[in-house]
Amino acid sequence: MAVRAGRVRIAIGCVGALSGFLVESAMPYRVVFGGYLLIALAFQWAIARKLYLGFPRALVMGAVDMLFLCFTVHLLGSVSTVLPLIYVATPVLYATTTTRRRLSISIAGVGVAGYALIVALELLDVLPYAPAFPNLAEPDPAYAVISVVMVALCAFATAALTSHLIAQLEAANARLSDLSQQDELTGLYNRRYVMARLSDELARLVRQPSSLTVAMVDLDGFKRVNDEVGHDAGDEVLKAVAQALLAATRKADVVARYGGDEFVVLLPNTDPEGARSVGARILDHARDAARRTCPAIPVSASIGTTLARAGDDPAELLRRVDEQLYTAKRAGGDRLFAG
Repeated sequence: MAVRAGRVRIAIGCVGALSGFLVESAMPYRVVFGGYLLIALAFQWAIARKLYLGFPRALVMGAVDMLFLCFTVHLLGSVSTVLPLIYVATPVLYATTTTRRRLSISIAGVGVAGYALIVALELLDVLPYAPAFPNLAEPDPAYAVISVVMVALCAFATAALTSHLIAQLEAANARLSDLSQQDELTGLYNRRYVMARLSDELARLVRQPSSLTVAMVDLDGFKRVNDEVGHDAGDEVLKAVAQALLAATRKADVVARYGGDEFVVLLPNTDPEGARSVGARILDHARDAARRTCPAIPVSASIGTTLARAGDDPAELLRRVDEQLYTAKRAGGDRLFAG
């Protein structure tokens, strides 16, 4: 966005600098347009090299844009043109590129102050009115004051409102993004997210060798809960076990519901010994959580783990860990097998 905006500024500066040659005695205007072009080029160079990014750069360039707009409005006849509408549009455009309301309002303030100053200096005959169009009649003072007030009200109101609406929209989009990677019942990450995250972690192993253990957890006896007590009770068990898995793991670990009563846990920077320790906690926490939620039917967990290798395919890795999981279940459940 910043790069495209910079290109627009460069184009405006070029057109303005060239058009200055068409206006009689236009040397001051050529200097201003040329200076704007140089500033736009300098900022484009800084953006390309990721220098001076963030709020300060946006504020400085926004102020330069507004002061350049003030000069153009003065050149063409401030109150007599429709250009003051740009004082309203420019802060809105800045609001669409950032959620920082103060940036949009600050830029609106620079524009309104510049416009008010130009109108005042023109009314006091300190500045000539519409120097590019000498035959243009000067406006009535009352009309000029009303114009300044209306521009100020519209600029600040639209800047604040647009910033607020865009912030609300981005918050809603962030919420939708969270929902797209979150399991609705348990609040854990879902299968889609864990597969994407697993691919990222495997790619990281190639770039930066470390250890990654993947664990798959399946509940023993869970079908009896659904069949004998009901699916509502089964849902409560799943939610309780999900919280137990979170309690048994670290913040750096990724816990996801893979489907049904199956869960996947990614354990970055964890070797097989560390995975066994985490697995033991998961077994204890899951058993206790299920007992508290549904004491009538014993529910435990079986766990399979495997150590990821650089170059592993996610599907093949999950197939390996699934084999270990079912080895644990065939051995009677409530245990961990590593491979």
